[in-house]
Amino acid sequence: MENIYSMLDKNAQKQNERKQPRLTKEEYAKQMKERRDHLYELAETQIREVASSPQKYQQFLNLMSRLDYTVTNTLLVMAQNPEAVMLKDNNHWRENKLYIRKGEKGIQILEPSGEYQRDDGSYGTNYNPKYVFDASQINTKDILYTAPQMDIENMIAGLTYDSPVALAQSDNFEGGEPVFYSPDSKCIFYAKDLSPQQLIQWLAREYCHVEFDKQYSSYNREEHQFFVESSAYILCQKYGVPVHDTGFTNQVVNYFNGMETRDIKQELGYIKNLCEDVSERIDRGIYKSQQEKTVQRNDVSR
Repeated sequence: MENIYSMLDKNAQKQNERKQPRLTKEEYAKQMKERRDHLYELAETQIREVASSPQKYQQFLNLMSRLDYTVTNTLLVMAQNPEAVMLKDNNHWRENKLYIRKGEKGIQILEPSGEYQRDDGSYGTNYNPKYVFDASQINTKDILYTAPQMDIENMIAGLTYDSPVALAQSDNFEGGEPVFYSPDSKCIFYAKDLSPQQLIQWLAREYCHVEFDKQYSSYNREEHQFFVESSAYILCQKYGVPVHDTGFTNQVVNYFNGMETRDIKQELGYIKNLCEDVSERIDRGIYKSQQEKTVQRNDVSR
């Protein structure tokens, strides 16, 4: 039988061989820079695909509505796992006693890691690569993600809460639209006999027009249709409102034609911001409505 000390020595040697040498501070910084550069290149490649294909553009908007990530991180997730629905790092999954399946590969994103001062005195943000994992990579039979389903009552309460414009029924519509925002009248006109799904979908779109008009003095419905329709689509997907007409995505190539990737990314950020501004008001309205219902129930039960 082999000497027990020989066995210990062999095992110790194997352990040492498996250990990676500790990187110096300079080596670590170089490694992180290489990883960052790779991710920025990956995002740039992805943004060209998004701007050149209606299908890819809609896929990007879907992902943005589910994840609520920055434009860059949404692009990175799209390049690695476009079907992702819920992302967390390993520690956050483990906090809920959920564990990543063996062999699953992490999705790399960029996480803020403090500020730095540029040579001109201004400040920028440092980013470091970080691995996250999707709900589909977790070793459980439990359902971790459920796609949002439209709640008609909540959506009406949210959309109309603290409305910056008036609402009125009408039988006469510009352009034949059954729900239409008039910037001159500062009013959203809507037709009778619309289904709740139709009314909510078109109200969501028109409130995006309202928000755009409020923020930009150069508002022109025809000129900014693609921008607003994109924001409205993200908004509807976020709240589970079905969108049956996605024809606006066919304009993606013409809209971004001639733009640098940096400008495309900035424009996508503006589209996301417009959606968020409307969404914040909707969330406040839903919260307010639910509070009022709670008070009413308590009053009845007394």
